[in-house]
Amino acid sequence: MTPGTLLAHSEFSFHDGQTADKILVVLGALKGVAVLVKTTSRGARYTLGFGCQAKNRFPCFHLTKDSCCLKKPTWICLDDFYEFNHNQLLQRHFSGKIIRIGKLPDDITEQLLECALTCDDISQAHAMIVRAARTAMS
Repeated sequence: MTPGTLLAHSEFSFHDGQTADKILVVLGALKGVAVLVKTTSRGARYTLGFGCQAKNRFPCFHLTKDSCCLKKPTWICLDDFYEFNHNQLLQRHFSGKIIRIGKLPDDITEQLLECALTCDDISQAHAMIVRAARTAMS
């Protein structure tokens, strides 16, 4: 999975067990494990400035309108990191539950990866995968 890939997931399962349609962003993959984060276009609890907001109460990376292929201003949520194994992603892709909808520009992806690494909520295992993705992009 390429960092910065945008995926539409029609039955995304949150940590609390609820499901919804969500756009996910791939942060990286290593040894068959991918780290993804969800997005939201509901920005009531976020600030409007472009880019990294890692030290806010709700850490995120803000994609302003027209900064990428997404049509609305979008916040990439960096307070929850989701792990998928490669086979899960492939199964969901072939079943139509996950569709690739685009990719962030490389410069934004690099900024996003840096931002994710500064968040308090990223685990050491997920940080290792994100660091490997960042190194591969350099």
